[in-house]
Amino acid sequence: MTLQDTSLPPKPNVLRGSPSTSASPLRPATMTALLAPLLFAVIAGIDGLGTSIAFAALIFTGSVSAGFGMGVGAILMSSIALTLVITLGSRYPASIGQVRKPNVAILAAAIAAALASPALMDAPDEVRIMTAFAILGTSAAATGLVFLVSGAFGFGKLVRFMPFSVIAGFLAGSGCLMIQGAVKMLLADHALSDLVMAVDGRQALANLHIALIFAFILNFSMRRSNSPLVAPGIMLAAALLFYAMLAALGVDAETARSFHWLPALPVEAGLELPSPVAVLTQADWWTVADAAPAIASVVLLSMVGLLLNTSGQEVATRREIDADSELRTTGLANLLAGGFGGAPGFSSMSMTLLATRMGGASRLPGLATTLVLVLMLPFAGQLAGAMPTFVAAGLMITLGYDMAEEWLWSARHQLPRNEWLVVLAIPFAMLVLGFLTGMAIGLALAIISFVYNYARLSVVRSDTSLIARRSSVDRPLVETSHLEGRGDQVQVLELQEFLFFGTAEQVVAAVRNRLQHPERPKLRFVIIDFRRVSGLDAAAAAAFVKIRNLLAAAGAELLLTGLSPDKRMTLNRNGLDGLSDAATRFEPDLDHAIEYCEQRLLSDAGSDESWRRVEDYLAQTIGPSTRLQDLVASMEEIRLQPGDRFIRAGEPGEDLFLLWAGRAKVEAVLASGKRLRLRTVKPGVVLGEIAIYRGGPRTADVVAEEPSIIYRLARRQLRYLEQTDPELALLVHRLCATTLAERLTIANREVKALHE
Repeated sequence: MTLQDTSLPPKPNVLRGSPSTSASPLRPATMTALLAPLLFAVIAGIDGLGTSIAFAALIFTGSVSAGFGMGVGAILMSSIALTLVITLGSRYPASIGQVRKPNVAILAAAIAAALASPALMDAPDEVRIMTAFAILGTSAAATGLVFLVSGAFGFGKLVRFMPFSVIAGFLAGSGCLMIQGAVKMLLADHALSDLVMAVDGRQALANLHIALIFAFILNFSMRRSNSPLVAPGIMLAAALLFYAMLAALGVDAETARSFHWLPALPVEAGLELPSPVAVLTQADWWTVADAAPAIASVVLLSMVGLLLNTSGQEVATRREIDADSELRTTGLANLLAGGFGGAPGFSSMSMTLLATRMGGASRLPGLATTLVLVLMLPFAGQLAGAMPTFVAAGLMITLGYDMAEEWLWSARHQLPRNEWLVVLAIPFAMLVLGFLTGMAIGLALAIISFVYNYARLSVVRSDTSLIARRSSVDRPLVETSHLEGRGDQVQVLELQEFLFFGTAEQVVAAVRNRLQHPERPKLRFVIIDFRRVSGLDAAAAAAFVKIRNLLAAAGAELLLTGLSPDKRMTLNRNGLDGLSDAATRFEPDLDHAIEYCEQRLLSDAGSDESWRRVEDYLAQTIGPSTRLQDLVASMEEIRLQPGDRFIRAGEPGEDLFLLWAGRAKVEAVLASGKRLRLRTVKPGVVLGEIAIYRGGPRTADVVAEEPSIIYRLARRQLRYLEQTDPELALLVHRLCATTLAERLTIANREVKALHE
């Protein structure tokens, strides 16, 4: 039985003693400090014994009921191994290990399916019982081995990639399987007609009604009170009331067994455990191998549960817990439990928090619990044979209902509708079609849901044109005007995320819609940038072949940029090589592709960047004026050689420059000393206009890349013109304002395009 988990921080321990100023402060404090862990151990011991009996009754029923006593002993020994090893090895001292109910529910269904297989249908009882223990022990050993390996290599975080809907569905399905198993345990193999017509069938139906009533009372009481004494107290009271009624009616134990009020086979006193040799030699290991999917799901759910509990304990106790260390410790405990055919488990958050509250963050509660369980072990058989059937079945129904309610009904408020439908489908499929089929259906639905949701995400980060996007080449206003008028002939698509068959069609649709747009100019270039694409599959590569074919038919050119070697190889294998195909071109990045398209548009438009006089260029930029020749005369002509630096980062910004001939680059020096090229400057571009107004140091270097001519106007010269020749100074300000306005316009378009 598992007490209700909570994620609240541990409350101050009211049971433990604290330093006092009384005459004898040590003795009461010491007694209280020992009494609280002992009280917790009694609660945890009753809880462990009760769940061991209930779990064994769920697994060893019907034709394998002869293994019930050994089952109780094996599961109780598993609880002892888990509690002791986790208590001694956990980084959080108060951690309490338990056999976990989802694991038992899954394994019970797997064992029932294995026993019903043709290979074991007519096998002796010893073989069937040992095969059941082999499945139990193998699941515990496999869980331990995977935990150890995961903890050693830090693989614990990988399990977080498991979809939450699948985890919730498995846990809800496990709860439903526990209820189903408890009902089958009470009704045995009675047909539906026997439950109404036959005497023993009506008796089985009456037993089910009693178990349901007990489960309702137990569940109601546990929800009304958070006291850890509620569940053990109700179970003990129900057992005492049962035996009082037997005495009042004069019914002996054998008669009660014939009515299935007690376990059908009396269990002898003393400890009874499965022999490891008998398990190895008598079990049908081919049947155990057939149960591998169920065992794998137990391992996976155990890892998920352990990591979730560890995270919850960190929040509740406000202490950091090493998840990989917990995996290693729990792995060792499960290997030990698997050695004698026990069941897998891990730390329980609810019991750990209860131990913290009652015994503090120490190892005393875990050690005391281990001692109590060991003392109960010799009497486990007698206690199991004496527990009323309705108590064990009612406990399983309560635990199963708690799991189904938490992970199925409550999850509807936490999950989107399509994910909750996946959660709902898994337990339904488990009950109707069997555990393994339900697990497969759950995984398939989760994959389908993931593909559907992912395919709805937009992989087109932006869909713009050269009107909104420009290269890092600073061009004169005349050229920017040409590009503004013709930039809509270029489509720029920036992609993101992973491209596969479900998302690549979005890119095809974007290109097709642009080609068919009736109000926009004919498309000449399509640039597709892959810089933010994490990967693509062959189906996505085929989609880009389709785009190439669409553009080739329309007389347009495809440019692919930002491709890593593996993405380019994927495209090459599907027919996009860029070498023999004139309609396809590869560029290293988006900036080079945009620059290529700009050059093509400017050359096709007959743009000429050579002006006979500076006055001609200024007239085209700021308009005609009779003073333009005087403006040029006020500026200093400077001739530069390649490598000459006419603007230096860190120097005061005192001058305005006009690049008249040649070519320059803007670059910055990184902290590592490496120079980073920021922009390319072409003739007709004004530089330094911001520094003219706001002053301050230069932020980057500007270096001539080839023999160049620049015109410089010093700030002091501008101030002099403002005083002596305001008309000429106005022309300078108009040139700066026009340059700033054009750059701000381009920047605004780029920002707007990125947010549309």
